[in-house]
Amino acid sequence: MMKLPPLEYTFDNVVLGWREEAVSFAREHGYHLIVNSDQRPFHHFVGYQDIKSKWYEGIFDLGMRSLLPVPFEVQTIGLDEGKLKVVTEGNTKVVINFKKLHIFDLDNCGNLGVEEVIKDYLVHDMFDITAGSRLGRAIVLKPRDTFVRLIEFVTSNRIDRNTAGDFKDILTTSVISHQDIKSFDCSETVVRIFLERKLREHNIKQPNGRNLKIQHSFRHAVKNTFHFKPLDDIDQRIVLHE
Repeated sequence: MMKLPPLEYTFDNVVLGWREEAVSFAREHGYHLIVNSDQRPFHHFVGYQDIKSKWYEGIFDLGMRSLLPVPFEVQTIGLDEGKLKVVTEGNTKVVINFKKLHIFDLDNCGNLGVEEVIKDYLVHDMFDITAGSRLGRAIVLKPRDTFVRLIEFVTSNRIDRNTAGDFKDILTTSVISHQDIKSFDCSETVVRIFLERKLREHNIKQPNGRNLKIQHSFRHAVKNTFHFKPLDDIDQRIVLHE
């Protein structure tokens, strides 16, 4: 079978990253963006409403302006003979000549002469209220002296025709250190136990006086505080954005 040569492009400026900061930077300056991870910023939305966020708006705009030269399914990225070499999960190879490489994220990257040092993660845990969800009011709690920073009762997206937003679920926002992100002490189970205690303390109950019943639905975690650590003399064309 004939082996196809890699695709090759030449751009003045290339942005490497997947977070909202990378998308916004590429959009503002009109630079080409390589989305190097399948991770996405967290967004809670209800039913079929449009997801209105800078990330999705930015990606759409960059796509319409032909500033997304590589499919999202990136497997590896690195420098090869002074060029940026991208391999997708479908084994498509893309070679990019560039004058400046603006790095925001190093997911799936190697051989760039720099690594990420992550201090902590921003973690969202969603809890379904399986009994007592028709609360009809917004409740926000801000715990102190704990890694759980915020507890919000949000409009449930599990219940049809919840247009008035009376049915609620619970979203918690936490900041968890790198060394504790896989620890049981910061796990979904511990967050649930902590949440149940806070509900009792604030006397948040069902209309019949019984305690709410909650069940963990999913966890979304992304790096929050981090910095880049050069390993060697990095290519002078690389610009690091922390």
